Amino acid sequence: MTQFRHAKVYIGLAVVIAVFAYSAFSIAQLPGSDGLPGGAGYISDEVWYVTSARNILHDFFKATANSPYFTTTPNCLINGTLVKEYTKIEAVTVKGEVSCYIRKGYPYPDKEGILSYYNFEHPPLVKYILAAVEAIRDEPLFWRIPSIIFGSATLLLVFLSARRIAGPIWALTASALMIFDNTFRAMSGIAMLDVYLGFFTALLAYFHVSGRTLSSGIALGLAASVKYSGAFPIFGLAYLLGVRRFTAVILMATAVFLLVNMPIAGQLGLGRWVNEIIGALSWHTTSRPPGPTASTPLDWLFMQNSFALYVNPDIYASGTPAYLVALIYALYKRDEVSILYLSTYGGYWLVYLAGNHTLYSFYTAHFSPLAHIVLAKLFSDLAKRGT
Repeated sequence: MTQFRHAKVYIGLAVVIAVFAYSAFSIAQLPGSDGLPGGAGYISDEVWYVTSARNILHDFFKATANSPYFTTTPNCLINGTLVKEYTKIEAVTVKGEVSCYIRKGYPYPDKEGILSYYNFEHPPLVKYILAAVEAIRDEPLFWRIPSIIFGSATLLLVFLSARRIAGPIWALTASALMIFDNTFRAMSGIAMLDVYLGFFTALLAYFHVSGRTLSSGIALGLAASVKYSGAFPIFGLAYLLGVRRFTAVILMATAVFLLVNMPIAGQLGLGRWVNEIIGALSWHTTSRPPGPTASTPLDWLFMQNSFALYVNPDIYASGTPAYLVALIYALYKRDEVSILYLSTYGGYWLVYLAGNHTLYSFYTAHFSPLAHIVLAKLFSDLAKRGT
């Protein structure tokens, strides 16, 4: 009977992940804009991450995207057709035979400076992943496939972590609830950074609850290699671990971060690379000019001032009530995953207080897995009280 019950749980988990993946895939098939004229293009901030990945592929790895398109100057076209003209770039995109080109790959968005943009505001790990995909096939749906995979895999990590602290039934419940997280589901269908951040943070939680200290350091280093905010769990780890284990985690995370950054640092030179990091940290603690709807970490708990990811159909990074419920319980419980959640969420308050008031609601994809693991423990404790 126990084996049959466990089998039903795992079948349920497979169904949950399949439903989530299909939902993310549906978003990944949206046409986007500012790509091919009259055709598919970029969704939201893909304009920065996909293009910087293509530039890194060309300039740092000396490889080209697999695409029939070339962004070049008109005099380089030998035999082919003009595909796209730009107003903010001194170039055109063509399809056919060329004698020279600036970039090979899917047509760029019409953004000033985009042909030499590397997105040094953030570490390079996800750009490497996107660059590898572009080397295979540089098209919108292909950019988004890794997000679908990482997002779906995050549900598995939530289940595995929650199962250890709350049991399989409530772990399945927590994973299923992530389907209703509008932010995490949407980000899993878009080639941006935050779903990767959520995955590696969930991986950190899994290793931590499994007692695998050095592996936790690896996960922390990978998260910090996606965005510098990936390091926010460090405050919780400092509280939870003794000096010796915390030192081991920090050393491992630092080693991973440096290893990921070696291709960039090696070509930029150590001095410029360090300056880029300093500049990025300054950028992250400074408000940007008015633009997309900004929000505070408090807004995220009440699903206010949500970032618009897509229009018609309207897709907002509006989150879920789970963030608030989990936060209240985490403040009460203060167990290990609760501390990691409080640390990660609290890191955004530090950024806000440091002076950056242009935060966006899609950042919640970072800590959504932790919130749902905390919810599993809440459900488990409530069930025990009811028996």
